[in-house]
Amino acid sequence: MDTLPKEFDAIVLGTGLKEGIVSALLSVHGRKVLHIDRNDFYGGDCASLKLSQLYSFFGESLSSIPAEFGKDNEWSIDLIPKFILSSGDLFYMLRHVDCLHYLEFGRVAGAFVYNNGVIHRVPATTKQALDSKLMGLFEKKRMANLFEYITSFEENPSATSNLSSQGKTPANATCNEYFDAYKLSDSTKEFIGHAMALELDDEYLNKPALETFRRIDLYTQSLSRFGQSPFIYPLYGLGDLPQAFSRVAAVWGGIYMLNTPVSEILYNDDKKVRGVRFGDHEVSAPIVVGDPSYFPDLVVSKGRVGRAICILKGPIPECDQQSDVEKDGAGNRIVQTAHQVILPASQIQRKSDIYVSTQGYNHRTTPRNCVLGYVSGLVYGSRSDNRDELKAGFDILKRAGISKTFYKEYDLLEPKEEAQRRNIFISKSYDATSHFESTVADAIDMYQRITGETLDLTTIVKRQAPTVEDA
Repeated sequence: MDTLPKEFDAIVLGTGLKEGIVSALLSVHGRKVLHIDRNDFYGGDCASLKLSQLYSFFGESLSSIPAEFGKDNEWSIDLIPKFILSSGDLFYMLRHVDCLHYLEFGRVAGAFVYNNGVIHRVPATTKQALDSKLMGLFEKKRMANLFEYITSFEENPSATSNLSSQGKTPANATCNEYFDAYKLSDSTKEFIGHAMALELDDEYLNKPALETFRRIDLYTQSLSRFGQSPFIYPLYGLGDLPQAFSRVAAVWGGIYMLNTPVSEILYNDDKKVRGVRFGDHEVSAPIVVGDPSYFPDLVVSKGRVGRAICILKGPIPECDQQSDVEKDGAGNRIVQTAHQVILPASQIQRKSDIYVSTQGYNHRTTPRNCVLGYVSGLVYGSRSDNRDELKAGFDILKRAGISKTFYKEYDLLEPKEEAQRRNIFISKSYDATSHFESTVADAIDMYQRITGETLDLTTIVKRQAPTVEDA
């Protein structure tokens, strides 16, 4: 501790994924960073826990863990259920800071959507699209015409659509206008907006179509990358993601201190941050970054999200049955455990979607005889426990057999404007979406506000090997 420098370019509090990304970006782009966490593990809200840690996290007795749940070290349980779009910004962020080699990924077996009480696979190939019962043949043709325009528009903004004669483009026409121009049914609109664009609710319908079209294009690009599903997932859980970014920051000179509670945020007379105090030590920096838990007076709640972690007896039968058949070395069919099911709001009489996901031994997060199931979605009630609002998601998991349920609600916290005036940059809470695009967007936004630089994720920043003179 005596050799710890007294001054840094930035201090980062918390080792969640967003904080890890910002720390890695600052480090690889030449800043001197100190990274502190009150916990003795990496990851914060994005941590992956052993089974005993999960029981402790939810205040349950370790003696109540059933023997059939297996060994503790066979579990790696995410606190936040999200998958990675294989052509999304998180993948390119990992590549940009050159830490993909710290991780190993497996594909998610399939993406599904709930429609009229039935779980349908989101088509990943032409054959699947033709076989799908989600819509009729003529409706598929109309949807294909719209997708052809979206793809053309991404490559050539002057491409023409059914609205071009009216002088309309995705920048000034709404999604609803485009959907109506291509004569799509309400069911198809729902499928495109929620199962492919991954919109949380229906507000997007009356907004300019540009952002939604980009989301659709991202989904189709991700789908074409590995096939069968647009999503990938790291072996051994999401907790390896913040650790990978932390390792990169350390390689570039970042200093990490776990199990270090911060006792005070220090300010100058002009109320701008000047550093932090922990124990008997003060460390200075003109910038402090952190998750909302470090700055309770500088954040405001914008809603609540409910998240359930369930231990299942197996995968969701309809998802496993509709997944591609894979066999092991002995010729036995491999049971697929990693799936995502989107329950659009209109299908379940809600204001916003519910997300259901599962994963397990395929990604080395559970013993062979168990599967992890997750339910997440916005909740609107004023009670401390509003899980009944997510009943439709639990009903899906009941088809797999639920052995144990853990449930918690989280405030969706965002920084007040006052925070940045103090040179404090606070991440937003992890939202209810099923992917990491908004997570990375928040981290990029923080980095660009801190540095005033525009980040280019198409580049790769590599650490140069030391020369003889350096050695």
